[in-house]
Amino acid sequence: MRSRTRLSAWCALAAAALASPVLSTEARSGLGWAPLPLGCAPSRARTPPEGAAEWIGRGSSPVVEPRAPAVAPAAPAPAEPSAWELAGQLSTFEPATGRARSQHFTGDMEAEVRINAAAAPYPALGPDRVLPPGAAVVELHYAAGSSEPETLLAMVKRSAGYDPDGGDWEYLVLTPQGTSTHRGALPLCKRCHADAPHDRLFGGPR
Repeated sequence: MRSRTRLSAWCALAAAALASPVLSTEARSGLGWAPLPLGCAPSRARTPPEGAAEWIGRGSSPVVEPRAPAVAPAAPAPAEPSAWELAGQLSTFEPATGRARSQHFTGDMEAEVRINAAAAPYPALGPDRVLPPGAAVVELHYAAGSSEPETLLAMVKRSAGYDPDGGDWEYLVLTPQGTSTHRGALPLCKRCHADAPHDRLFGGPR
């Protein structure tokens, strides 16, 4: 049996943990996954994988749920859209594939792929042939029958070390004018392109 002194000390530690701002709802919500717009992400809420509850319950002691703050914090403002540094070169990108139904978004748009000079080997890649830093691959998405793209998805190969476990690719979501609304080693894009046959690249719409 615990002594009264030890029990009091334990209660004090538990109270401090409950009041800790490090474990606040605000901190936990900041770690949540924010889906991309334009239909890139599933519209329904994700559910824990099968068996997750069993795994969580294996601990030797119950998890104490932190108290929520009295007033919900304001959501952080989204990053401001910015001009893509290669936007001015888009008119010089060469078509790499014909126009066909895209696998992106809801699957009801048409797309074509254009590339810059550094990406010339695309789409004829192989196990030992990867694109060099500076290579850019852009997929333009159109409503069926339209001649004006509605949105662009781009991949740019960065220098070694940019994102080693993602092949050093940067992913971008762009407006038709070349303004980036999302960019970086985007987790949703990385997860999909990890299944590509060569250098995180598929073969374009088909």
